Amino acid sequence: MKTTAWLKNEKHRQLIERWWIVIVLVWDIFKTIVVDETFAKYGVNPYIYFVIVVAIAIPYAKSTAKMLFAILANHWSNAFKFGLVAVVLHFVPDIYILVTAKHVPRSLFDSFIVMIIIFTIFAVHGAITHIRANKK
Repeated sequence: MKTTAWLKNEKHRQLIERWWIVIVLVWDIFKTIVVDETFAKYGVNPYIYFVIVVAIAIPYAKSTAKMLFAILANHWSNAFKFGLVAVVLHFVPDIYILVTAKHVPRSLFDSFIVMIIIFTIFAVHGAITHIRANKK
């Protein structure tokens, strides 16, 4: 059975969305621990950071999943809309860190920016790969 045929079933899509929400929440817990260890001493409140990432976890997970489903169904306008939501939600926690962190050592700041760039490249590459695969 093809993956796209399996994904046409609404129950399968809901299952993927639920698992993706769990994965995003676990990743957010990990990120919060890292933020606490690296940025708390520079003014970033890890509790506020955690509230932010948990508050956006479900909309972020749903928007990325729906973007993937739209790509697989060749619904490009929907994919673009969900992709825009995902991009905005993805960067909100990073913006919080950049706005609240004070007197961060240059090496830590540069490393943080590099990590943002790396994760962005992987996300864009993954989306482009799915789009190319489904345009064939």
